[in-house]
Amino acid sequence: MKEYEDIAIEVKDYIAKITIQRPPNNFFDSFLIQQIADAYEELDGIVECRVILLCSEGKNFCAGANFGEDKDMHDKSHPYSKLYDQAVRLFRTNKPVIAVIQGAAVGGGLGLALSADFRIACPEAKFSANFAKLGFHQGFGSSVTLPRVVGIQHSADMLYTARRVKGEEAFKMGLVDQITSKETLMAESIKFASEIASSAPMAVESIRSTVKGDLADQVEKVVAWELSEQIRLQKTKDFKEGIASSLERRDPKFSRK
Repeated sequence: MKEYEDIAIEVKDYIAKITIQRPPNNFFDSFLIQQIADAYEELDGIVECRVILLCSEGKNFCAGANFGEDKDMHDKSHPYSKLYDQAVRLFRTNKPVIAVIQGAAVGGGLGLALSADFRIACPEAKFSANFAKLGFHQGFGSSVTLPRVVGIQHSADMLYTARRVKGEEAFKMGLVDQITSKETLMAESIKFASEIASSAPMAVESIRSTVKGDLADQVEKVVAWELSEQIRLQKTKDFKEGIASSLERRDPKFSRK
């Protein structure tokens, strides 16, 4: 496999381990998501890979965007348009993906976790759809993927309040499929991946295609709407206040302007 700037890939016993290497927070941008999508597509053509573990180095799985430096966000006409083009690619590949979540999965980081087929986490993991506290609309297809995983009511709760959901609660609401200690997180993830890898690979990919249905098409459609709302809300004072309060680590004071 080719080498990537921000991810490392290891294939062993039919399991491909992709590790995001932007510690400690693993902030995302279009270039990172492009690398992951490229890797997924490359792994689709490798028979020695039957399942993918998506992991990350450092404290957090993916803490979303780094608003102080995020080039995608500061494109005033089309924030995240390149990012979402790459995000859609994640949903069009064939191998099952397990996200291994050791810390925070926030905003777009939550969207990345939701792009996986399964999520395994430890109690210390935290999940947040923090968009409303930023004066912003959710993105990365989470308008579709979050309700698909946890249902409308839990989605509304997370999106309206922007609160952080810890690992145990995430497991109870179905956002996380398995929960285990931080010390056993990787071992349990490999164990689950091995169970998938022991099944007939062409059958798994066929079944996965049926289960997912037209999810990729739904995501492609919804990210266009998410982007239009983000562009609209980016022009408001509330958005500026949301970003400023996040950078300054204080409570926002919104004015509906």
